[in-house]
Amino acid sequence: MHSAPAVGAGPHLPVMVEEVLTQLVTTSSGLYVDGTLGGGGHALALLARLAFGGRVLGVDLDPGALDTARRTLAGAGDRISLRQGSFTQLPAFLEELGMTTCQGLLLDLGLSTLTLQSSGRGFSFQLEEPLDMRFDPSQGEPLAQVLLRLSRSQLADIIYRYGEERRSRAVARAIRGAAEAGRMLTSGDLAATVRSVVKGPQATKTLARVFQALRIYINGELDNLQAVLDSLPQILEAGRRVVIISYHSLEDRLVKHFFIRESKACLCPPQLPSCQCNHQATLKVVSRKPITPSAKEQAFNPRSRSAKLRVAQRL
Repeated sequence: MHSAPAVGAGPHLPVMVEEVLTQLVTTSSGLYVDGTLGGGGHALALLARLAFGGRVLGVDLDPGALDTARRTLAGAGDRISLRQGSFTQLPAFLEELGMTTCQGLLLDLGLSTLTLQSSGRGFSFQLEEPLDMRFDPSQGEPLAQVLLRLSRSQLADIIYRYGEERRSRAVARAIRGAAEAGRMLTSGDLAATVRSVVKGPQATKTLARVFQALRIYINGELDNLQAVLDSLPQILEAGRRVVIISYHSLEDRLVKHFFIRESKACLCPPQLPSCQCNHQATLKVVSRKPITPSAKEQAFNPRSRSAKLRVAQRL
């Protein structure tokens, strides 16, 4: 095996590269999947760690991210296969390559800096862009249109559930009012509306929570994460690993509970005298506690500070 290449201070720094490689790579050959390819940083390091026969399938919803990854991985030749789409489509993508399972799966659930700053789709509350927020602009409707159909209570529930924002009702009321008045067309409109409700030092945190909540909702992020977790027994070869990096409590909780559940041979209530669920364990939890970035990495790449890496192995 080879050491990971040095990663410079480019537009997007892959998080915990060495930790990912150490936990993910169980064989230097075979097919590994990067289901959240982004700019291609993790995939580049993975190809360097694998033997020459090792291959990577890179998947991303964002066509702009794929274009960047193509340039990053231009020298990989036929060792890299790229697909534009969701990691929920992995069974079909594997089939296209003549495979049914892979030797490892990586999911980095963070919002790429490329997407945040360069997509032109309103992901950042610091930029003035059309209020779209779709990772794949060919699917569904932009957020500005969806907001016109959501009631105040629906919007408040979304902001509270996915953003864990306690001022959800007041913020939802303001957003709905601005949308009805035709003043909810850009990320700047959304940011200004939130700031009209929450002022002072708390405004930035609330903005981050509201933008996060609406992004999760419009892209169905938690539903997609649950779908790929459910598919792990089918797409991961026995003895191989899945590595998932999450950045907020909703994702991390979902991953943690799924790993724990699938590591148990029985899910029946403890008061039952014998097992009636017939559940069989499919995973072994490798990291009981999440792996977090080193202090050095957090200082060098502040965006990594909230990252939590969890690992499970297919039984």
